[in-house]
Amino acid sequence: MSEFKFSVIIQSNNFKSDVEKTLNSLINQTLNFEENIEVIVICNELNHQDYNNIKYIKSESSITLNDGIKYANGEYILFLEANDYISENTLENTLKFIEKNKNVDLITIPMYYYKNGRKEIYLDHRFNSSKTFNLNKNPEKIQIIERSTFIRKDSIKNKFINENNKFPSFLTEILIKNPILGICKEGSYYIENIEEKILPTEEFTFNPEEYEKYIEDNLVNPIKKSKKEFSRIPKFVQYALLNQLKWIATIEKAPEKLDLDKIKKITQVIDDEIILNNILIENEIKLFLFLLKYDNELNDEIKEKLLLTTVFIDIYDIINNELYLLVSLINARKNDFEILLNNKKLKINEVQFPQYDLYSLGHKFASNKSFEVKIPLSIDKQYEIQFKSQSKQLKIDFSRPCNFSKIVGYAKTQHFLSVLKDEKIIIKKKTALNWIKQELKFMTKMIKNHDVGFLKAIPFRIAYMLSYPILKNKKIWFYMDRPNESDDNGLHLFKYSVQQNEPIDKYFILDSKNRDYDEIKKIGKVIPYKSLKHRFLGLYAENIITSHPDNGIIYPFWGGYPYFAGLLKSNNIFLQHGILKDDISDWLNKKNMNLSFFLVSSEKEYVSIFRHHYNYDEQVIQLKGLPRYDNLQNVEDKHEIIIMPSWRRYLTGKSNSYIEETEYFKRFNSLINNEKLIQKARENNYEIIFRPHPNVYNFIELFDENDYVKIDYEKTKFQTLFNNGSLLVTDYSSVAFDFAYLYKPVIYYQYLNDYHFDVEKSFFNYETMGMGEICESEEELVDLIIDYIENQCKIKEKYMKRTDDFFLFNDKNNCKRVHEAIKEVPPKD
Repeated sequence: MSEFKFSVIIQSNNFKSDVEKTLNSLINQTLNFEENIEVIVICNELNHQDYNNIKYIKSESSITLNDGIKYANGEYILFLEANDYISENTLENTLKFIEKNKNVDLITIPMYYYKNGRKEIYLDHRFNSSKTFNLNKNPEKIQIIERSTFIRKDSIKNKFINENNKFPSFLTEILIKNPILGICKEGSYYIENIEEKILPTEEFTFNPEEYEKYIEDNLVNPIKKSKKEFSRIPKFVQYALLNQLKWIATIEKAPEKLDLDKIKKITQVIDDEIILNNILIENEIKLFLFLLKYDNELNDEIKEKLLLTTVFIDIYDIINNELYLLVSLINARKNDFEILLNNKKLKINEVQFPQYDLYSLGHKFASNKSFEVKIPLSIDKQYEIQFKSQSKQLKIDFSRPCNFSKIVGYAKTQHFLSVLKDEKIIIKKKTALNWIKQELKFMTKMIKNHDVGFLKAIPFRIAYMLSYPILKNKKIWFYMDRPNESDDNGLHLFKYSVQQNEPIDKYFILDSKNRDYDEIKKIGKVIPYKSLKHRFLGLYAENIITSHPDNGIIYPFWGGYPYFAGLLKSNNIFLQHGILKDDISDWLNKKNMNLSFFLVSSEKEYVSIFRHHYNYDEQVIQLKGLPRYDNLQNVEDKHEIIIMPSWRRYLTGKSNSYIEETEYFKRFNSLINNEKLIQKARENNYEIIFRPHPNVYNFIELFDENDYVKIDYEKTKFQTLFNNGSLLVTDYSSVAFDFAYLYKPVIYYQYLNDYHFDVEKSFFNYETMGMGEICESEEELVDLIIDYIENQCKIKEKYMKRTDDFFLFNDKNNCKRVHEAIKEVPPKD
């Protein structure tokens, strides 16, 4: 008989910062801790607590989770990773479940994580109630991972955990022997940084041997054991295999194309309906697996279910009585695709968006084809649009932020009503009567079906219809930066625009908790971000003028966007967040953003937009200069050295322990604590200010503080830093241009090629165009900073000339140029 009911194995590389919260969640269980729970901690340091039931195993290369299992004396084993924790009643409730279900070897509990500040549950469809499932009868319930799963120790026996695999196949092996899975709803496992711990990394694909080993351990072996046990592959094992394939197929990049033959063989033992009906797998991954399985020849049923027979409308805009359509579909050929207007084939133009092609493991497996067409419209005529491929009519759906949605089923403009009917779009003259009929039809359908978004959408749509006669001709402009910040081009242009006497209602959008909210109210009208007024007037906004054009930011109803589409008419006016030196067409392209105005500040920047696949028309790209530059001025040199590193995308969603081990953190933490630099700054009365990218503030507490360097927790306004600063140290941030614009020295600290943009593909060459020196080592950087300090931080003539050569405008009239250009942007009908 086991000595304990539970053995909990915790693996950590840093006891000090990780394990305390995890241990406390075990010590404070409602189930008696010392009598029922054994804890085994695998860590770098030996640590001692006042509990005999906590064992510490010093982590060395030879110590693994498998060794932790050998030390375990509990009846059931739970794996916890440092920083994760369980609710205080989890073990008591799990024990009650075990006592009622003696035949279960695996029991899983709900796993919770936080996303955008909201508590979410992973795989929530399985946790309606506590129960057991016979996987032979309910094979789809097998989606499990080792975290949040209790394992009967006797069932492990000689099974081996693959240490490098976050989804060990030994769970499947246990279920092959005993296909009864327990679901205990009354427990709670809290996981931090779920993307880091649950989702796969690309690391193992960079080693073909590890890739082969992964397939053998997690895909081939379960098949062999299933055939030995059952002489077939049970459906629940097929589900398990599919879950493994899902993770590996999501990895797009590899240093070379990896061999897909073994994966192809795995797909051939999984039934089609298991792949098609799996709600946890995106269509793109299903397509990849089916193309492998059937050598690129798919039947009609698979094509239809994977939306290969659906055309997606990305842009549906009517401007000056002309309809512009941008549409996309998978693996289409121009010669086989048709857009028909009143049954007549239109001449279409193919638009290249290679960033939307689909890849897996280094292989391109599908192309996302896009086509555009412009159709002149007459108010007195009716039109019918349909789409065909190989003479077969295609189904129609809509992408976001297209101002049309399948849910609403129609789109209204000032003069036209477009209705989706029988996979065709009917365009006719809008009258008050036919619009009201269409709206009532939509509302009735929503209420009847109890659609998710109807409670929010219906009140706004009713308010819109009642206010339409009054507000339909109002010119409403929104100005924005980030919702919680107000120190960028949006605010600077707003300050200028509100001084212009013109029949436009101008509002600045800002979180009401922002420290500058009341001050900006003295400048002009301010609306709280996502307030009722923001949402309501957003339906009428002609222009949304912003330095951050993310759809999720500028549309206050973005989560329910399809329920509001059809009414919106706003142009997305992008003022830029800084000089655009890198190719960001993956994000800022026409298909994704549909910008009506795209501001740039230099001729080289302007030319670079047309070299990459943004695909905007010439009149959209506007070379006018950044509004915030008008207010840059050398106010006062306060003897400030400003260290301002940019962001690294690979840090997104990562745990503190992960971040602390990155070169990025180590380099800048070391720099702001460099004794030689601090001593020289102190001697010369220079303050050192550390102001990293806003995303770094999510883990700003990790940086070591000292009595001299100021970590800018208050987030001093950028303009204040630029106007008062003496020297800027950055890596790749575009703030270097702001600083150089004032003829102040800049140093680029580029210690490692870890930036998420490929600087080799940028038009901006740091060696020949940079506004300052490039340093690769901290020693070189510190010596250069000291040299500048000793020379009163004067910019060198070489870099002053580069600044003059780069900027087209320095006349303090950027705001005027931009404002006048925005007035020329044609409103959407």
